[in-house]
Amino acid sequence: MTVLFHGNFALVRPRMARLTKLALEQPKLKDKALAEPFGYGAPFGAIYRSWLHKTGLAKLGLPLKLTEMGKVVFDKDPYLESHITKWFLHHELVTDTERAESWHYFALEFLPNHETFSKEELLDGLAEKLSPHSMQHFGPGSKLNKQIANKIVQVYTEPSGLGDLEIIIKEGNSYKHLNPKPLGPWKTTAELEKAYI
Repeated sequence: MTVLFHGNFALVRPRMARLTKLALEQPKLKDKALAEPFGYGAPFGAIYRSWLHKTGLAKLGLPLKLTEMGKVVFDKDPYLESHITKWFLHHELVTDTERAESWHYFALEFLPNHETFSKEELLDGLAEKLSPHSMQHFGPGSKLNKQIANKIVQVYTEPSGLGDLEIIIKEGNSYKHLNPKPLGPWKTTAELEKAYI
């Protein structure tokens, strides 16, 4: 079970694409060297490699190795700009509770029950879902839950993340679940390749 894996860095597709290109061109680079072109230290490299894993693009660990589906995505869309790519990233991020439990909870448990919601409602939901793991770390008032909620909202509202999918939009001090018709999910590389045509 992975709950908090992103630290202070949200899912930003241009960063993911650039780091992947660098890591594949120079497979001996460690996290510190991967992060240097972005002006950050080793945690940045580790966090973006984690995003690549959580979104189904890469295997865990160094040197960076793409999954079979990741190879298709980077072959067809090396800058991670396509709507198909964004839906792929979303599906992979929310499907597996072991890879990203809080994201799974948000997309598949919380959103279906909330046409609109405030950040406080999301925080309450995260506390209820995650506190059995550790009341100290994820109970009511948790700083970690605040960080998770901020990243979820940021990723699903910012264009550099998955905001273009319009799964949620900000309306004043709350958020509205738009429930768009999704593309995918794709089960095989052949299905994914066909989607890009």
